[in-house]
Amino acid sequence: MKIILFISFLLLLFSCDYLIRPNKDEVVARVFDSELLRSEINTSILSKTNKDDSILMAKNYIRNWVTKQLLLQKAMNNLTEEEKDIDKQVEDYRSAILIHLYKQKLINQKLSKEIENEKIEKYYQENKINFILPTPIVKATFFILPKTAPHIEQIRKWFKSNDVHDWGYIEDYCITHAKKYDNFSNKWVELKFIFNLLPGDVTKLENEIRQIKNIEKSDEENYYFLKISEICKEQNIAPLDYVRDEITLILKNKKKIQFETQLEKEINEEAEQKNYVKIY
Repeated sequence: MKIILFISFLLLLFSCDYLIRPNKDEVVARVFDSELLRSEINTSILSKTNKDDSILMAKNYIRNWVTKQLLLQKAMNNLTEEEKDIDKQVEDYRSAILIHLYKQKLINQKLSKEIENEKIEKYYQENKINFILPTPIVKATFFILPKTAPHIEQIRKWFKSNDVHDWGYIEDYCITHAKKYDNFSNKWVELKFIFNLLPGDVTKLENEIRQIKNIEKSDEENYYFLKISEICKEQNIAPLDYVRDEITLILKNKKKIQFETQLEKEINEEAEQKNYVKIY
């Protein structure tokens, strides 16, 4: 109860201008033998935020600090001496972190180059069987026009055209009149995401998209236009440009593992040559 009252007093204190006075490094909270100094709060909070945010953050800082100290005291009182002996665990964690940081620094220095296209293509050709599509993917262009938009018939003509210039006109038109315009004709997307763009029954839409390249739908307010540039069906081998990022990540991980293995081999060889290690 005393602790709760003390915290309440502190929170009231920190709600006034006195919070930001740097006069002296005074104790603002105490739990058992542990003390929280004003400078800790000033350093971690006040110099980085405005006054109102600082007051709120200071309150949270005090609450968290008090809770941490109370939990720590409970742990100290209820754990056995063996359970409290964590020096080895701390040293193991410290060693693991330092080793990781050192390896990461070397990896960033040595493996900063991008994976060459030739290596990506070679891996793809040799491992195509691992890139079977579980779902259809498409390249397409999609836009929504309100029924009040002008020159809809002209848009329909351009929409059915394969002329690049006509699609340039559509793009210019959509900047002004379209509610939505998405051009992913140069990027594969899963077919299931297309279903969310169009009104109508999903099963019927899927059958249409698999068979028709130019699809127009409508509802009470809008016309929906979808042009399929390419489609790759499920259970087929995925196109290279669809799995390029995945292959790049695979090859980077392989290089990382090879580098770490070589690093460990080299440091052991160096240690043996320079008699750094003696095994009895």
